Amino acid sequence: MIVTRTEVIATLEDRLAGRLSADTLATWAFDLFYQLDQGKAAVAPEDADVIAAVLDELLFADDERFALSPDDLRRLVARLKQP
Repeated sequence: MIVTRTEVIATLEDRLAGRLSADTLATWAFDLFYQLDQGKAAVAPEDADVIAAVLDELLFADDERFALSPDDLRRLVARLKQP
């Protein structure tokens, strides 16, 4: 499975729209991170750094100390949309 920026953006937009909870988003990010680490999923080489950085920020988004605001999520979406 190849993970694209578009898929990650769609998941962040689902969170912004209230279709995903912070817990669900963090679980999704953790699962995806693990799949990438285990070679069960991959990203295009040119997207690897940005997707890894975004996942890193999302991994603990369910913890109040690391909670992401809507502005934080929009910033991540904008980062993913940059070439």
